[in-house]
Amino acid sequence: MLTDPLLAQFSMLTDPLLAQFTTHMGIALGHDTMANLDAVLSAFARIPYENLTKIIGVSEANQAIVKHTPEEVIEGFISQGTGGTCFPLTLTLLRLVRALGFEAAPILADRRYGTDTHCALICRIEPDCWHLIDPGYLITTPCKLPGTVPARYTLPITTIELRPIPSTTNVELHTAIGTPGGSNALKYRLTYKVAPVDEATFHTAWDRSFDWEMMTYPIISRVVGNTQVYVQKNNLIVRSSTQSTKVALDDAALIREVARALAISEHVVRQALVYLRE
Repeated sequence: MLTDPLLAQFSMLTDPLLAQFTTHMGIALGHDTMANLDAVLSAFARIPYENLTKIIGVSEANQAIVKHTPEEVIEGFISQGTGGTCFPLTLTLLRLVRALGFEAAPILADRRYGTDTHCALICRIEPDCWHLIDPGYLITTPCKLPGTVPARYTLPITTIELRPIPSTTNVELHTAIGTPGGSNALKYRLTYKVAPVDEATFHTAWDRSFDWEMMTYPIISRVVGNTQVYVQKNNLIVRSSTQSTKVALDDAALIREVARALAISEHVVRQALVYLRE
């Protein structure tokens, strides 16, 4: 389990990050712990997955690795509408969930192109009952991990299915973004290794992410209303539960559309593109 002392020392009453986040989002925490969790997760869904700040941080520091802290993630969102990639988003949400009083831990996942190339978190909501939360894949509704049979969940913009792999603790994620529901529409995305990961292993995986191909082009994703707005390279993709549209944009148009549709500062988008085009 991640044992960073900066995460362990805070509680619901003392964590300044939780106070800053809930105040900015207009959340009034009460005595109902599940209501508190639902409110924080719903608000956290507004924070985008994006690699722009990762590209800028590495470029401006003139070094291979720059890791943004939970404080930097929340401050960036408040001031410029930014977020982060799966590692800082998971670490930030982990801190907030623990501050609400829930037991939670990070896990790693494998994608087709490599092991430990994604991360998420698990949260114990009921005794002996763990739920998956994955801000990197926009899964901010807790989904109970399956036992021996697959579990399907209908989320605001997609259907997901969690499929247990026999004789292991691993669980496959299949999604159906942009297509009507049904098993034929589901597409394999990744495999979660459902076991709390220690701090060293988590940070090693995070370090390796700075060498991925995705550091060579912009990737941005955020839920906006009942749609997912997604940018990959110079393509703007808008997905709902039933359809998907895709438009190719030049850099100037991309800057404008990201600022308009995703509420990320034009300065951030422009600066990231400058470093990418160098």
